Amino acid sequence: WAFAQLGDFIVYKAKRAGVPLVYVDPAYTSQTCCECQHIDKRNRVDQGLFICRGCGVVAHADRNASHNIAARGAAVWTAGRESRVPATP
Repeated sequence: WAFAQLGDFIVYKAKRAGVPLVYVDPAYTSQTCCECQHIDKRNRVDQGLFICRGCGVVAHADRNASHNIAARGAAVWTAGRESRVPATP
């Protein structure tokens, strides 16, 4: 499937099941270390291997990127739930 079509399927299924869905920017998630947040395109050694140039962590590249996406999703979810209304005196 095309990436856009996959996204449409996910949105459809989430709505149907009543599951909340948040969007995150996937930029640099495959180049960012999920442990120390160091970004370097050389971190992504090849299709399946991630080695951080900052802290030395070694991981499967997709696993590392998925942790980054999950962390961004949690941040977006939390930001959406935080009250922006000033406290009343």
